[in-house]
Amino acid sequence: MNPTAYQALSHADHKRIRALQKRSEREHQRLCVLEGEHLCKEYAEYREHQPAATTQSSIIEIHSVVVADENLSPEISALANALAAWGTPVFSTSAQKFALLCDTATPQGILAVIDLPERPITGGEPLLVLDGVADPGNVGTIIRTADWFGVRNVLLGQGCADRFHPKVLRATMGAVFRCAVHSTQNLAPTLRTSFAEYTLWGASLQSAQTLETLKNEIIQERNNYGIVMGSEARGISREVLECLAGTFKIRGGASGGESLNVAIAAGIILHQMTA
Repeated sequence: MNPTAYQALSHADHKRIRALQKRSEREHQRLCVLEGEHLCKEYAEYREHQPAATTQSSIIEIHSVVVADENLSPEISALANALAAWGTPVFSTSAQKFALLCDTATPQGILAVIDLPERPITGGEPLLVLDGVADPGNVGTIIRTADWFGVRNVLLGQGCADRFHPKVLRATMGAVFRCAVHSTQNLAPTLRTSFAEYTLWGASLQSAQTLETLKNEIIQERNNYGIVMGSEARGISREVLECLAGTFKIRGGASGGESLNVAIAAGIILHQMTA
């Protein structure tokens, strides 16, 4: 397929895709947008590695691809054609109109509209919980880091950035296709009911217990454990603290700094827990 064979994006489809910049519309349509070459390639790799026995209902479907028709590179064109292999329609539009569909300031010339990438929580594996982590870049980076260390159950509580926000998706660098990322607006009740079998431990600067002690004396003895990270400004909420078996801190602060960035702290914790 060459660029001249792509259908022109209609006004109605442009309006529908642009509406997905809003969380309410993503939830209503059950769709989100993958912006850029990297995420679209990650989706293609995800689809290529789906087992033959995978049921259609469990596959994250792709619904459409849009490219900017000015200066369309051979790489973008080849990627669009590869995504079309699953029967996906490919549309083209002007660079100006394409930019209106994107959250990023410098669009890469391709986007894909897909089902919300929701995977089931895997029982018996560690759980990472975020409580009030509002920055999309931090949330996406934490999901990406959790995937790197093999912790693929992630739960986002109230106050967290939307898991399908374009900035979150970009920051995951495709980890969202490998992780079970769920969200709830009632975190404490959800932890008490849906995750009652997990022993939960929270990161806190005020804790007397260190991360090393937690790993060596507690975590290694338990299969179902969860780590809770709060916001940098407020920490873990009182309601969620009541769900914890205890807290721990990362040793450090030699320079007198106030605290670590939450994504950096998550990386240190995940490295310690999985090493």
